Amino acid sequence: MNRWLEWVKQLQAISQAGQAYSKDKFDLERFYDIAHISHQMLSSLSDAPLEKIENLFVHESGYPTPKVDLRAGVIRNDKILLVREREDGCWTLPGGWADVCETPSQGVVREVLEESGYVVSSPKLVAIRDRDMHPYRPKYPLHIYKMFFLCDFESGEPAINIEISDIGFFELSKLPKLSESRVLQRDIEVMFEHYNNPNSKIVVD
Repeated sequence: MNRWLEWVKQLQAISQAGQAYSKDKFDLERFYDIAHISHQMLSSLSDAPLEKIENLFVHESGYPTPKVDLRAGVIRNDKILLVREREDGCWTLPGGWADVCETPSQGVVREVLEESGYVVSSPKLVAIRDRDMHPYRPKYPLHIYKMFFLCDFESGEPAINIEISDIGFFELSKLPKLSESRVLQRDIEVMFEHYNNPNSKIVVD
């Protein structure tokens, strides 16, 4: 299953790059065909409707590169901030996709405010993970880099929203059920390691 998903991703990347740089109309037609085949394969592998799969890639153009997911670790009194996703009812570090025209530091501060109501500062990079190299579930058709930042708590009050149903601080030994498509226990452990030892090395890959 994982090998097939990797092949689908490679076909999609070849098609996207070909559409971006090819000028010949016949070559372009072949690259469109490759994209359609990769979408059919992914639809078959995931049992998702073909239209839904094609919509995942409708805005993807140019040379294919990984998407960037930003996650924040905010620790107070030896407890870490987690938010509960309405989508799956499980808990995660606050975060989301990086935005264009925004630095990673700005993005992760914004995500914490939007998802929890808390103001944080001084983001410190502690880890960069290739999502495909770790047991996040389910696997995605997109290639994703996850950037984890340890942030300082400043102020604010918890505020739920259309994406988040609950907000809280948890001890490492008493974590709730995690949204493992977004965060793993190991990610949270790394946050505490850097919190307790600021000279810890950045985790890469």
